[in-house]
Amino acid sequence: MTTGNINKIQSGMSLYDLTPSELESFFVSIGEKNYRAKQVLDFLYRHPAKTFDEITTLPVELREKLGKISRLAPIRLRLKVESSDGAVKHAYEVESLAGKSGFLESVWMPSEYVDMDSVEENRNVKQIDDENEHRHAGRNTLCISSQLGCSAGCAFCASGAMGLKGQLSTGEIVYQVIDCIELYEKLPDTVLFMGMGEPMHNFDSVCAAVEILTHKDGPAMSPRRIVVSSAGELERLGAFHKRFPRVRLAISLNAATDAVRSRLMPVNDRYGIKAIESFIKSIDLARGEKVTLEYVVIKGLTDVPSQINALETFLVTLGNRVTVNLIPYNEVENKKFGTPNRERVYDIQRKLRQLGVNTFIRRNRGTSASAACGQLSGKL
Repeated sequence: MTTGNINKIQSGMSLYDLTPSELESFFVSIGEKNYRAKQVLDFLYRHPAKTFDEITTLPVELREKLGKISRLAPIRLRLKVESSDGAVKHAYEVESLAGKSGFLESVWMPSEYVDMDSVEENRNVKQIDDENEHRHAGRNTLCISSQLGCSAGCAFCASGAMGLKGQLSTGEIVYQVIDCIELYEKLPDTVLFMGMGEPMHNFDSVCAAVEILTHKDGPAMSPRRIVVSSAGELERLGAFHKRFPRVRLAISLNAATDAVRSRLMPVNDRYGIKAIESFIKSIDLARGEKVTLEYVVIKGLTDVPSQINALETFLVTLGNRVTVNLIPYNEVENKKFGTPNRERVYDIQRKLRQLGVNTFIRRNRGTSASAACGQLSGKL
C-alpha cells in the first residue's frame, strides 16, 4: 500500500477501499499486527458491521482508534425503488468526489436473459416471458456503477448525458455488492459492471474492486460470476483481461457499421468495428469462454436490414468466440430514439442463431423505476 493510501485512510477513507493485502499494510502502518486484518475481514464481507463496536474480535481500544481515523460504509442508501417487474433500484449518496457529491445507482434483478432455445415458433410473447420467469427463478443479478455519471458519452444513454461527475473509489464500488447482505440477506449470484460509468475509465478502482470481490478472504465470488462491460476501450480492456483472465468481458457494439456506431458512441472514432474484430480474435480465451457483444436494438436505426446484414457479416468472421445480447432500447428522457417492435427483436435473434451464434434477449427490467439498461441518471 502506498503512503498516499495510508494518508487517505487516516483522514477518513473507508476500510472497503483496501484490498486484503492493503488492509494488512494499513494495520502495520498504525502500529498494529498485520493479523488484525483477518480479524476485520469477516466483519466487512461475511457479516458486515455497521459500526466499529460490532467488530468484537478487536480490542475496544483498537475499535475506538479505527473510528477516529477511518470509516466503514463509504456510501449511504437514500432510496430503494421496486419496479413493477420486480427489479429494484438502489440510489446511494456519494458524500464527496473531488469536491462534488451526488447519487450513484445499482439495480438488483431476478433474471437476465430471455432464452428461446426451447421455445417453439408459434408461442406468444406472454408464454415466452412466463417461461423465462420460471426458468430463472432464484437467480439474482446486481448491476453496479463504476463512475458517478459517465465519461463515455453514448448518445442513447441517460448516464452518458450526465457527463462525468466523479470517479468512484474502490470501496464505493464494492459496497454496492456488500450492501445486498443487509438488503436481501445474500450476495448476488452475478455482478455486472454495466451501471453508471465506463469501467475502463476508472481502471485502478475497478481492478481493486474485482480483486476484493474474488478474494478468498473477501466475498470469494467466482470470477465467472463477474461481467465487466466496456463501450470499447480495447487497450485497457486487454490489460484488464490479462490481469483477470477468468472474469467475463462484454463490449457494447450497438451498431454494425462505423457510420452508425460513431453517431451513437464517441469511442468508435478511436476503436472502430475492425478494431473490435481484431481484439476479439487476438485475446486469449479459455476453452468455452466467449466475449459478449451487447447490441442495443433501436427502432429505425440499428434494427434495419442493412445493420442486421452487416452484423451477420461481422459475426461470421468471429466464429464461436462471441455471444450476442440483444437489448431492446429503453426510452430515456430527452432522447429521440425509439423502442423496437418486440417481434422484430425476436426475428433478429432467430437470424443470428441460424448463423450458429448464441444470441439472447436482455429483459427490459426496471423500466417503471427508470432502472432499465441506459436509464440510470443519478436522480432521486
